[in-house]
Amino acid sequence: MKRRTFALSLLAAAGSPRIARATGGLDVEDALVSRSVRVLLASGDGFPAPERAESWYFAWNGRTYRGSYAVVTLENGRRGLVNTVPLDAYLYGVLGAEISAAWPSAAQEAQAVAARTFVLTKLRPARTYDVAAGDNDQSYGGIDAESVEGRAAVDATSGRILTYAGNPAHVCYSACCGGRTADAGDVWGTSYAYLSSRPDPNCANAPEFAWRSEIAYATLKEPLALDEIGALRSVALRGLDASGRPRALTFAGANATLDVPTRTFRSAAGGGVVHSTFIRSVELNARGEVLAISGTGRGHGVGLCQWGARGMAANGAGSDEILAFYFPGTAFGRA
Repeated sequence: MKRRTFALSLLAAAGSPRIARATGGLDVEDALVSRSVRVLLASGDGFPAPERAESWYFAWNGRTYRGSYAVVTLENGRRGLVNTVPLDAYLYGVLGAEISAAWPSAAQEAQAVAARTFVLTKLRPARTYDVAAGDNDQSYGGIDAESVEGRAAVDATSGRILTYAGNPAHVCYSACCGGRTADAGDVWGTSYAYLSSRPDPNCANAPEFAWRSEIAYATLKEPLALDEIGALRSVALRGLDASGRPRALTFAGANATLDVPTRTFRSAAGGGVVHSTFIRSVELNARGEVLAISGTGRGHGVGLCQWGARGMAANGAGSDEILAFYFPGTAFGRA
């Protein structure tokens, strides 16, 4: 079935606009329904114009979205397309974009609580939008990304968030931690008691738990300012943090040696090549032209490991147990 056809059939199955607009199964008078999220779908001058389908949804770029839209001027002066949508209706489109609908319900409910908590810390009325639809914040695919299972997980946890010292916790998550979560302080410079590094055996069956990639050294010279070091002789991992992730890579050339922060290296190489900063080894071929990089995990590794949550759920853990494992010391609160 084509994506557009499926979306329209989903809308028909949703029933009346009131049901389609509902968030968490709450009545429209409930405070949570009135809490909305402004999602940046696109920025720049070249994005296509949206099409209003009915009062409660619209079509854009081959997808359909709940809520309303507006073309705004962003802080950098560029145009932006912003989707304003009720909180839990937004989460419907996040769940299906972030994890599989086939995963156990406990993993999906844990994801729903984490995603709800994440977005609540991002609400900024003074800005033109709250979150972007993408890896920088949370993946969001609108109605096309929704599933029966994902909506059920959002509804089952409606209003539920993680708190620390009475405030929404600063939660985060990534696809796979590679066997040990990372400390937020090592990754972003700000530490939280509940975002420290800890062993995680639950994601060992993830399809990309271990990875190996190759990249031409020539493609890294300009973005990493390596031209001055001369012919490359070796690349070494330097300064392992508490989780075992290297803080930097040392490029030793014929003329000089340069330390490159691991996050900078990953950004230059691309996440599709260097899947995480949990790099285990870097090998240089005989001519010094190709780097073979091996590592584990996918993403930054801080907080909830999505494949680890799946593994815990498959072994019988409930969503509360999963969240307590990845965010120790937090409590449950209401949005």
